[in-house]
Amino acid sequence: MTTDLILKNYQDYLEYLAKEKSDEIFTNAGKAHASILMSILLKYTRNEVRIFCEGFKPDLVTTEPYWSELNRFLEKRENKISVLVESSDYLNDNPLSLLRNKKTERNNDSIKVRLIQEEDKKHIFESLNTKHCNFAVFDNEKFRLEHIPENYQAIGSFNHPDNCNKLMRLFDASFQNAEDLI
Repeated sequence: MTTDLILKNYQDYLEYLAKEKSDEIFTNAGKAHASILMSILLKYTRNEVRIFCEGFKPDLVTTEPYWSELNRFLEKRENKISVLVESSDYLNDNPLSLLRNKKTERNNDSIKVRLIQEEDKKHIFESLNTKHCNFAVFDNEKFRLEHIPENYQAIGSFNHPDNCNKLMRLFDASFQNAEDLI
């Protein structure tokens, strides 16, 4: 089976789960899978995204189809995105430049990017029993938890409010203490 066919099957599988609002826990591994999954999560998000990550790095976020779907999501002025980063190293790179430009266009607080405090980052990792992770919550019901970020290995679901609530509590507490970047 070719790589393109494998990726197409994975995308079809995720589309099915999203349309059904399945509570099945699924996995992904590799940048191509992560890009497909993030694009589908964004596609089925009605209003709000929270992302905790190392730096909203271009190597994943600008990969298709993630990049196109993020741009589509940001076209709707009512959509909200909050990004909590561990590092400001990518502040002048796309996609943070995209968020900065969209925030300026909108002239409101629907786009926020903040730098996490070290103690809050440690609290997140301890709470999730990991040495490092990234995660995203979509509309308080969909999530992706990347437990091995260097390989883009993650679990997720399109309908798992319990996991989302735990991740949102960790995110929101840390976000309040974080330093504004954008």
